[in-house]
Amino acid sequence: MRASALRPREPQRTAISFGASVFRTQALLAGAFGVVVCVTLALSERRFDDSPGFFAGLTIVLWATIAAAIVPWLRLPVHAQIALPLLDIFAIVLLRNASPESGFGILLIFPAIWLAMAFGRLGSVLGPLFAGVLLWGGVAQAQLGVGPAAGTSAGSAVAAASLTVTLAFVSVITHLTAERVESQRVLLRRQTAMLEKALQRARRQEAILREAFDAVEFAVISLDLDGTTLTTNRATRALLSHLGLPDDTPWERYPLYRADRVTPVPAQEMPHLRVMRGETVDSETYVIGHRTGTRFTIHVTARMLRDESGEVDRVVLVLRDVSAEVRAIADRDDLVTSMSHELRTPLSSVLGYVDLALEVDGLPDEARSMLDIALVNTQRLNSLVNDLLSARSRSPENAITVSLQDCDITAIVVESIDAQRIIASERLIPVNLVTDGGTVRAPADAFRLRQVVDNLLSNAIKYNDIGGRVTVAVHDVVRDDGSEAVEIRVSDTGRGMTLDEQKGLFERFYRAESVRGSTTHGTGLGLAISREIVVMHGGAIEVASEPDRGTEVVVTLPNRPAAHPSAVRTKEA
Repeated sequence: MRASALRPREPQRTAISFGASVFRTQALLAGAFGVVVCVTLALSERRFDDSPGFFAGLTIVLWATIAAAIVPWLRLPVHAQIALPLLDIFAIVLLRNASPESGFGILLIFPAIWLAMAFGRLGSVLGPLFAGVLLWGGVAQAQLGVGPAAGTSAGSAVAAASLTVTLAFVSVITHLTAERVESQRVLLRRQTAMLEKALQRARRQEAILREAFDAVEFAVISLDLDGTTLTTNRATRALLSHLGLPDDTPWERYPLYRADRVTPVPAQEMPHLRVMRGETVDSETYVIGHRTGTRFTIHVTARMLRDESGEVDRVVLVLRDVSAEVRAIADRDDLVTSMSHELRTPLSSVLGYVDLALEVDGLPDEARSMLDIALVNTQRLNSLVNDLLSARSRSPENAITVSLQDCDITAIVVESIDAQRIIASERLIPVNLVTDGGTVRAPADAFRLRQVVDNLLSNAIKYNDIGGRVTVAVHDVVRDDGSEAVEIRVSDTGRGMTLDEQKGLFERFYRAESVRGSTTHGTGLGLAISREIVVMHGGAIEVASEPDRGTEVVVTLPNRPAAHPSAVRTKEA
């Protein structure tokens, strides 16, 4: 018998189910009662025709069973059903007193257990107490020589005491067991509720993840350790559709080629196998699609996912379509090359004629000043065209080369400052030169080093505030390793840069976010080319900058040619 089956406090139980549980409990007790009665009648030599207590007990049990079947227990008070086990106790005591030798007293355990399980502490006390009162009443009657127990062993105080103590012990054990079971059931219900909530959250998170998984524009594929496809997202299915492949095409059947668009990727070099071997696959370029069909240029990134124990659970591949970016870069490079070649011829002509005009004797000072300005700007434009060609083309005639010779670094810086003074004066920016007072010399390519200084000075003036200040310092220095070097510092009081802007500072065609929408024009090539020239000299270039506090660029050149060019560094001010 279960306590939960007898307690009407559980809201999920219906009247029919609870009534049926009460009837089943009473029927079980009545069945055991009937078996004992039948055995007693069959084996006992005594006749019970003259025993009204015997038939009264049978009648009470019968009516209690009928009541258990027909009474609507949920409409009655909670403890109304306590009457049934009490009636059973009364009936069993009547039978025991009528036939003490039959052992009817053992049946008292059933209603005692019922009371202890169904009514808790109250039932565990009430059952043994009620039975004890009835049993000791029988003892009293036997001792007084009255009632049905007169002259029988029912009057034995020892038997009554033993049975009462047994019932009390069974009731307490049953009550404690029922409480422990109920506590476990409550705990299980709470744990079940927590698990259900966790399962709901997991399902909700899975649904959200699946939606996010399908919403991204990248093709995402997860594979098990055997290379079998586990999941794909909508972008993967769209990619396969464009390639004319079924949605269930396994990953190893994808038509994958190297970046040259010709060489197929061998089976053992597939990205998921490479990452499982411990290699790094991060934004590597491949071409997907058959040569005679639709093809895409993709960047592939592969990662291994591990389970709680740290074992590899699966491999995830991310395929990003960069076809449009590749086409845009190719178109840009073609445009740059075409425009650069188209501009070089007229610029060379303009430069030549300006130089000839400046050589004319008797040229008015005002005209000469304007021609000087035209010459400076034409040379600057020609330098930009050359930078564009150098950035686009890697052919020998356009590649940057350096020829190191002993040079006067101070003189190169002075010439660059003089060339920039006209532009600086237009923005009311003084350019100050700081030196140690002597000549600073080092092995360098004078033409290329002038190009570097021009770029740095041009940026310091162009991105400075009107009325700002530019300082150029040239010094001989001793580095940490004891070697001698030349240091060129170009600092300004302009807008400065954030750390994020400095990260891409030396990339070709890079322009900081803060100047892209401004009226200050540029190609984003000056610093990239300057870095390349400085590294080819065996030197280093560093940038220190803070927003609204200006920028300082430091170029360090060795006093002797370096066998291994040093690295380029960008640091915070």
